[in-house]
Amino acid sequence: YYMRRNVKSRLKRDFFLTMDETMKTELFEQISRFTTPILEPIKGYLVDLNMRGEGGTTVLEVFVDTDKGITADECAEVSRSLSPEIESQSIFTGRYRIEVSSPGLERPLKLERQFRKNIGRQLRIITNANSEPLTGILEEVTETSLTLSTGEKHSVPVALKDIRETYVLPRFK
Repeated sequence: YYMRRNVKSRLKRDFFLTMDETMKTELFEQISRFTTPILEPIKGYLVDLNMRGEGGTTVLEVFVDTDKGITADECAEVSRSLSPEIESQSIFTGRYRIEVSSPGLERPLKLERQFRKNIGRQLRIITNANSEPLTGILEEVTETSLTLSTGEKHSVPVALKDIRETYVLPRFK
């Protein structure tokens, strides 16, 4: 679900593309501050933000979820609530579009809460140390690590700090 808005502000449309990482982090923190209260009524959480340009329009992708999964109607409501906040903060100049969605299978897991939600599912984990990805069933998650069952009676502990990317693998019946 997305909304289009034409807004004037202090940031130039292409500014994001040339920002350094510190400036991107500050912008993300600013957007996160008013996204979090919008998500509270549905017990949701912000997973990630992405910003890109598309045909002269700035596209803000907002990835949200709940512990039970998020519906299209909930994404639409978040988008409707988020748009006036972004306008009042004058974040973008020119045209922009907000796209609010669940992260989906194509986006990596980032938060401990996401890992907990996916206990019992098959994951592919790329660590900072190994060149070969680990694949297995997620058995357990703690604040600092997870346990992946990679075969019959074989479990591998993985420190969360050592994970570069983790993807949920789809199940086919």
